[in-house]
Amino acid sequence: MKRLSFILCSIFLFTAHIAAQNGAQISADELTYNFGTIAEADGPASHTFEIKNTGDGPLVITRVTASCGCTQPEWTKEPIAPGKTGNVKVTYNPKGRPGPFYKTVSIFSNGKKGSYTLAIKGNVTPKPLIPLMIFPYSIGDLKMQTKTILYSSVRPDETLGEKINVKNEGKTTLTIRQGKVPHYLTVEIRPTQLAPDEVGEITLLFDAKAVKRKGRVTTEIPLTIESIGQKNEVDGKIHVAANIIDNFGKLTAAEKAQAPVAQLSGTLLDFGKLPEKGGFIPLIGGKVTGTVEVTNTGKSPLIIHSFTCDDERIDISGGKKELKPGTTATFKISVRPKEIKTKLEALVNIVCNDPNGPVRLVKVTAEK
Repeated sequence: MKRLSFILCSIFLFTAHIAAQNGAQISADELTYNFGTIAEADGPASHTFEIKNTGDGPLVITRVTASCGCTQPEWTKEPIAPGKTGNVKVTYNPKGRPGPFYKTVSIFSNGKKGSYTLAIKGNVTPKPLIPLMIFPYSIGDLKMQTKTILYSSVRPDETLGEKINVKNEGKTTLTIRQGKVPHYLTVEIRPTQLAPDEVGEITLLFDAKAVKRKGRVTTEIPLTIESIGQKNEVDGKIHVAANIIDNFGKLTAAEKAQAPVAQLSGTLLDFGKLPEKGGFIPLIGGKVTGTVEVTNTGKSPLIIHSFTCDDERIDISGGKKELKPGTTATFKISVRPKEIKTKLEALVNIVCNDPNGPVRLVKVTAEK
């Protein structure tokens, strides 16, 4: 009998509790919040809605769901008394979602049959793309983006800069030291000591005025990489090349019409498969030679400032430094088969005073 009385009492109290809950009423003055323009790079953005209980019973928010996994709601868990307020905080994550957005959250409570809906909207500006740094070259544990710097066309009065990103992929701190550099180059290493996984840079400033001549200029910057605490040193080099051309910026239309014009017999010299020692094709001086002709089809002298190749396996001879209008010069390009171990691909750089093409390239190829 006592047990039955306890059950009946519990049912009465639960029914009374439900009756009290039915008096709750959920509302909000702000149904939609506009974030305006937000940046993807700034990360998640949040706004807090104020929820009111305009009824006469306690308001209980049982759950809040979002229309997208990119939207995360948080809410007041305690009952909200009549006339009081609670909060629903909505956080939107813009990562990987550039452009306009409109998201809803559904509030389930005892203050409304079904759900009560709020919304957020706005526009996300995309995060700037950060180039992925790749370090395919190395001097010991120092990884480098490149070992070659090319200033393709530099006027005699210009000073140009370039940068090489470097990274320490070793397990000890590295010290980077540079050797002697030419007077027309300024080299700065920042920092000179790199901790493991730290990224630094080597900047190079090329002063064409200090060179005092036109044509192709090449040099090498010696580097020594020391592993601190291990007394381990590794030497390497950065190859630097520049084509210093005439300053054609002040030429008039009439002067350009009277300018020289360099015409090449071809831009590809393919030796094909190189002969082996003792083969049927005779080698003159141990070399295989081809030719490139340069003709001046313009109206004033053509000056060949330089006709060179950075690849030491290629020899260049013959030709002329100055060609009068209508004349042709023949340049010989030679390779030694015994020095070619794999496929050869190299460029010959021709720097001249043709304003319409001061730098010309001839590709040289051969197969072993």
